[in-house]
Order: sequence, then structure tokens, then C-alpha cells
Amino acid sequence: MDRDLEHLNDAELVTRFVAGEEPAFAALMRRHEDRVFALALRMTGDRADALDATQDAFIQAFRRAPGFRGDSAFGTWLYRIAINACHDLLRKRGRAPVPEAELPERADTARVDDATAARVDIAAALARLQEDYRTAVVLHDLGGVPYEEIAVETGVSIGTVKSRISRGRRRLAALLEQSAGPRPSEDSTP
Repeated sequence: MDRDLEHLNDAELVTRFVAGEEPAFAALMRRHEDRVFALALRMTGDRADALDATQDAFIQAFRRAPGFRGDSAFGTWLYRIAINACHDLLRKRGRAPVPEAELPERADTARVDDATAARVDIAAALARLQEDYRTAVVLHDLGGVPYEEIAVETGVSIGTVKSRISRGRRRLAALLEQSAGPRPSEDSTP
């Protein structure tokens, strides 16, 4: 029966779940779990914390589904729950989003491929962004959530969302540039 649900859109799945069809929620989880985990990993910077936050987000979504009004897409609503779960977890742990002491330094990443090194740099830079900027950038650039839905979910105007994304991107670029350090000159000879 679960496979019969896969063709339904999110709103239809929520409606069926609220009506008592629990497999509909399992279909929603399968559809969104990878993106929620990716969002949580970028917010927390730690795999174990991201798994905990993802689990908390789905538990909260399960409990709150009857209250889902459909003002925004289900995915946006779920991502907002996930962001709140990340903030709650980090607040309980009393630490910043990415524990910089636990992240390998750029120099230590020489043994890993460039993609992994870039992810480490991005996670560290995201952790240093102001929370409002980080939330907007993660939702829009990593989650693909439209400006309008971010505005509804965060309770600010679309202009403020666009401003936060723009400023967040600029700050993120500056942080990434700092972490890369000085580039060796191509004309220099050893």
C-alpha cells in the first residue's frame, strides 16, 4: 500500500495521514528525509547531531501534522520545524552550530578530496553566519525554498528575506575567502 501513496503530492499525503492513514506519513518521510538531514547537517555541522535533529523534526511533524494549514508547501513547513529542532538541540548542548574545534583545519584536509574540503569550509563558514542569515541562506540556497515561503515561515517581509540572503551570501563568500588563505602565485618558481 505504501507504494500506492508515492504518486500523491505532499498535501494529499498530509490529508490522508491526518485521516488516519499512517503509511502516508512514512511516504512523506521517505520523500523528505535526505533533504531534512542535509539541512540539519549544515545547521549543526555534526552527523550525530544532524541525525538527532532530523529525528526530532519528524517526530514534531508527526505530532503537528493535524495543524498543518497549507499556507506554505509542506516541505517549507517541515524545514522550518527542522531548523527549530537544530536550534533547540544546539541550545541544549550550549554550543555554536558547528563546533569549530571538531572541524578539521583546511591544512588537514590535504589528504581528502577537494569536495570534502570544500564541504568542511562551507560548514565552518555557515556556522559563523548570523542566525537569521544562515537560516535564509540554508532554506533558499540549499533547500530550494522560494522567498515567499521563507517570508511566511520566518515572519518577515520578502524584502527582508532577500536582504538576508544577499548579505548572508556576501558574508559567506568573505568567510570562505578568509579560510582559503593566500593563494600561491602561479608565476613563482620553486
